[in-house]
Amino acid sequence: MLRPRWVRASLATPLLSFALLVSAPLAAQPAQPAQPAPAPAAPQAPAAAPPTIAVEDPLLAPVPAPPKTLATWREAVTIVETRAPDLRIAEAEVARAEGLSTQALGRALPTVTATGSVNHNMILSDGRYLFCPVGPALPTNDARTQGTCVIDNTPAQYIPLPYTPVLRADVTARVPILSLRNWYAIGTAQKNVDVARASVSDRRRQLLANLATAIVNVVTTERTSEINRSGLRTSLERLELTKRRARLGTGTQLDVVRAEQDTNLARTQIVQSDESLRRAREALGLALGENMAYGVPPSISLDDMKHSIESTCSAGKPEDRPDVVAARQQLEVAKRQARETRLGFLPTAEATTTLTAMNLGQGNLKNYTWTIGAVLTIPIYEGSRYGEVRTARATVQQQEARLEAAERQARLDTQQTMRGVEVAEQALVISEKARDLARETARLTQIAYEAGTATSFELVDSAQRLRQAELDLAVRELELVRARIAALLAAAVCDG
Repeated sequence: MLRPRWVRASLATPLLSFALLVSAPLAAQPAQPAQPAPAPAAPQAPAAAPPTIAVEDPLLAPVPAPPKTLATWREAVTIVETRAPDLRIAEAEVARAEGLSTQALGRALPTVTATGSVNHNMILSDGRYLFCPVGPALPTNDARTQGTCVIDNTPAQYIPLPYTPVLRADVTARVPILSLRNWYAIGTAQKNVDVARASVSDRRRQLLANLATAIVNVVTTERTSEINRSGLRTSLERLELTKRRARLGTGTQLDVVRAEQDTNLARTQIVQSDESLRRAREALGLALGENMAYGVPPSISLDDMKHSIESTCSAGKPEDRPDVVAARQQLEVAKRQARETRLGFLPTAEATTTLTAMNLGQGNLKNYTWTIGAVLTIPIYEGSRYGEVRTARATVQQQEARLEAAERQARLDTQQTMRGVEVAEQALVISEKARDLARETARLTQIAYEAGTATSFELVDSAQRLRQAELDLAVRELELVRARIAALLAAAVCDG
């Protein structure tokens, strides 16, 4: 488990504070002549531990715990996959692309439709038609013509003018025979599904990167807040010690003022770090798709988080990153759509068949008919198609530029994140050296101040520098973890 190697500020520990407090009155007393060594006395009980300096301040209380706390990295990933709006939108886009692919396939398959109608004529004539199966209907009011049109022993029929009601039912089937554009569109739609899936993978990679960064930010701000509180406690102890020295006559009011300034500075740092901690918790909740702040326990392992990401995502090359793959596939889709527009200038053909049934006799002396036919469509001129061609060509050029930009950005991200790990490691080494130097400076300044060769300004300044060095070291160690995670996800493929 990775833990920052910072330590709490150790200036003015209770023992050192007590020694400094009692050293002042002893230094003020005149020197006494040497006395003969006393006789050995009986052994006595060990001296009691020196008293500590009790300090109180409202800002010493830690920030209240957030409403929810993450237990493990796997819990965070589960919440993201179930609640993150961006990931749900990307997954819904895959379902939408699959639906469009089904539509494209449907346009190349046969279609069967059924229609029905009922018509009632409101105005009827007194005359009648003599309906003859082999000739036109003859208007007549003469009953003598009845039966003059007979075929196969079927006499003529007299019907009202016009006939009502008329019932009709049609069943029509259409089968594409030649439809190159629709057939080609099936492959284009499948390419769009691949683009949507690549977008889901890229979105998952970005969400994991944001989530890891948010968790590291919470850990960093919590450590910063804790170090600042330790620094405030040390400043308050130093202030109380300085006030005691001033009351005993071994210190000045200027020393007290400087100690109070250092204490106020420590309070200011706590207020700022506490607000940063609250914002980091809220950002973590937002990364999880929640509308409340989330915290992380002190026992969370950043190493386990890094190993979990390695098991979820596979490292790859910049050109294999999901957003680059999606841009490459979008370019292919744009090229296919340009070809589709040119295929629209070619003829199309389809076969049709219709079955019709009516309550009125047809020309075949039956109440139903069945027809079969074919339709050939030859485009001669349609101005909008030329506009479609120009639009498709422009889209291809746009996608080519987007692909080039995505590849360039992926290479740059990979280079920067790899270099960021090296920079974070170097910064950590420098920060450790600076912390050690600040700690030694603070120790020597404390000794010099006790001996009277250093001022209270130097004492306060060395304490502030040590506190800042410890803060910087804690941040640098967590920055190294963040840099390694960023380098892992810069060109990773996270398919879940």
